[in-house]
Amino acid sequence: MNAPRSLPALKDLCVQVVALNFEENPTFGPLPEKYIRKITNILALDLPLELVGSLINDEDYWKRRCNARWKSLEPLAHGNSYKQMYFERNLQDAIEQYTPSMTSENDLRRLMTYSRRFVQTLNLRQLPSHMDLGIIFDCMVSSPSSLSVHYNLQNVGMEYDRSLFGMKLADCRNLAKALESNETLTYLDVSNNGLDDDKVRMLASGLVENMSITHLNISHNKDNQIHTEGAKSLARVLKTNQALTSLNLRLNRMGDEGCKVVCDALKTNPSLGSLNLAANSAGKNAVSALAAMVRLNKTLTQLDVSCNSGFGPDGCEQLRRAVENNSSLMLCDMRQCGADPDDAFAVAEALRARLERRDRARVLSKGG
Repeated sequence: MNAPRSLPALKDLCVQVVALNFEENPTFGPLPEKYIRKITNILALDLPLELVGSLINDEDYWKRRCNARWKSLEPLAHGNSYKQMYFERNLQDAIEQYTPSMTSENDLRRLMTYSRRFVQTLNLRQLPSHMDLGIIFDCMVSSPSSLSVHYNLQNVGMEYDRSLFGMKLADCRNLAKALESNETLTYLDVSNNGLDDDKVRMLASGLVENMSITHLNISHNKDNQIHTEGAKSLARVLKTNQALTSLNLRLNRMGDEGCKVVCDALKTNPSLGSLNLAANSAGKNAVSALAAMVRLNKTLTQLDVSCNSGFGPDGCEQLRRAVENNSSLMLCDMRQCGADPDDAFAVAEALRARLERRDRARVLSKGG
């Protein structure tokens, strides 16, 4: 005798019907939260983004949607949210793959406009279209707050052509124009983009009036031509800018004079907390200006001047005396600068003692 078949509960059947017909009837009505959760657990992963974006906040749904599309992703860099990660990666892919002759700009603008509520960070690994980045800020208004853009080509293989890499002067002009009026971008990374003096000058023109960017990364242009003139353009920004708290100029070729003008501009800067001038071919003129800046600047807490062998023992001794007379600096990397072992040890000890005093003061203040 066959065992009687058990029928699914009516509630479960209703959940399945709602999930299957969600695209035609996208509503949960007055359903309790536990049934909404059951529905989202079985919702299709290819539903239109403009439909589910506003209605579905369940992180498990967005985790399933992320895992179905990309491999080995973690949401930590995306606000620890799978929903935010999906929107950011989806928009990133759309921009990276945008081809004016094959893709509608209106469609891309529509996606940007809809995504702006959910996107905070954009990390563009390639941009073969060299599209005007101003479109992003025009469409997204109050986002993103963080933008990293690298004009590279992914998976280029044997078709490598160096001319396809790096920012063009027109790219810098478009970005500078957008930065002039932008009030929401706080982090900008244009490292490893083949920048030269002219391109840096163009970018700097957009940074003069910008008061939102706090972190700026223009590092890794060593194989290109950021020299003294490019450094002077940045120095003019630093003399008046009161928003930047972190500046990374590592691995460029600003040289002795270029690093000097940057340090001169920062002597009385009231906001910068972190400066990276590592591997910039800085020498004796730069180290004198650097030592003066360290003595006078009251906000700098982190300084990296490593791999500037032109400092030599005398220059490193100047820097050591400046660090000892400074009260704000907590980290100072001067490796491979030709420092005498005693000076390197003295700097390390001064900073260690300073950190201990700071930590002790924090503990006491909490205890009080």
